[in-house]
Amino acid sequence: MTSGRLSRRRFLASAGLTITLPLLPSLMHTPNAAAAPCGPVKRFVAYMFPNGHHMPDHLPSGTGSGNQWRLPRMLASMEDVKSELVFVSGLENQERRKEFGDHAIGCGALLTARKPTKNKPFTNMSVDQIIADAQADCGKIHSLQLGTHDAGPADQFGTYYTRNISWRGPSIKNADGSMSFPAGDATPLGKEIDPRRAFDRLFAGTDTGESAAQAEMRRALKKSVLDAVVPHQGWLERRLNGADRVKVDELFTGIRELERDLMSVDTGPSCTPPSEPADIDSFAKKLDYMHTLMAVALQCDITRVITFMMGDALSNRDLSFIPDVASRGGDAGDHSVSHHSGRDDLEDKFRVMVLWKMEQIAAFLRRLSKLTDFDGQPLLDNTLVWISSEIADGNRHNHDDKPILLAGRLGGLVTPDRHVRFPTSRDPEKVKTYGDFFITLLDMYGVRVNEFGNDGKEAIVWQK
Repeated sequence: MTSGRLSRRRFLASAGLTITLPLLPSLMHTPNAAAAPCGPVKRFVAYMFPNGHHMPDHLPSGTGSGNQWRLPRMLASMEDVKSELVFVSGLENQERRKEFGDHAIGCGALLTARKPTKNKPFTNMSVDQIIADAQADCGKIHSLQLGTHDAGPADQFGTYYTRNISWRGPSIKNADGSMSFPAGDATPLGKEIDPRRAFDRLFAGTDTGESAAQAEMRRALKKSVLDAVVPHQGWLERRLNGADRVKVDELFTGIRELERDLMSVDTGPSCTPPSEPADIDSFAKKLDYMHTLMAVALQCDITRVITFMMGDALSNRDLSFIPDVASRGGDAGDHSVSHHSGRDDLEDKFRVMVLWKMEQIAAFLRRLSKLTDFDGQPLLDNTLVWISSEIADGNRHNHDDKPILLAGRLGGLVTPDRHVRFPTSRDPEKVKTYGDFFITLLDMYGVRVNEFGNDGKEAIVWQK
């Protein structure tokens, strides 16, 4: 160097570089980039709707794949996503423990496959939490619990089990590498039901009003920070000795590599937060907005595990806003109408209610199928959406022959467009259960269990 001293101007210029350069790695951060160390992206959504199915119209015709089966009347709105669906029927969940409190029993067992304990939070870990633990550190949020209200009435089991489907409980790692999830003191993970609070938790600090042009300018500015530094390389090299020139060359080579990485990240799919909630003055609007939040949270890789309750077990929400319900007059309570006792007018109204719920779920699945994932494929390709209710038939309150609807391919682990039916049986040694189903499900997320819940004894084939 020509002088052992630095001028004030040169010092300030160098200080600018010293301040700016450490910030460059942060420019590379995007949710998709952060997900890479976690290996294959495997998401899970558990979607619960209340008060059961209208089973005479809910069972598909035929079994098998493709043209061998047809969607039932209740799922007619899902015809355009049939190629992404698996309908699993013939399973049992808690039928042999049938007693007063069917809604709480079914809701408490929905993701645990274990009968609830009356007025005490005592059960085993729910499958969503096991999956979330297996996906630890792969999203900003370990798991997300959402819903639309806390209105599940207390019965003899308490609101623990009518308002929650997600549970933290004991876990044991066995010597053979498998996991066990015994019953014990457990914690219900309360759901967020306020759209604004849910938005703030997911997207605080983002600029939701940013236009496409502004986003492009922001990306250009990211690049210009690097480009503004690199031209000084020649000026510096003329003033440095050989050893220092090597160091500077390594520095600017690294900067250029950062720039290339930055550009490659920005060419991926966009992940745009939704607008902040406003004028949500109805259940239908709240439901639609929650669907949007869930879809974008998955696309942005904020979380990989979500549980959602369209309504609480035993919910008697007024559904008279549905035109076909209002036109029939009379009672419009979600729960009360489900107890139609075979009355033609009430049964017809209940059918309309369930049909509306399925249409909303179809809209959610359609949204997932249209969003682009990190690999350029539909978001649904790397996701599995699990859909069920706390009971099978809304009028019978039964827990046998209880269906599960699945959507998505989970990165190729699930082969869709199929109806898989297990034979129903009153022999407890032969019947296949939700617990058996979950053993297979957990294995797909890298968790090996030998038993699960009250009845899970063996893995069953439903995914291929």
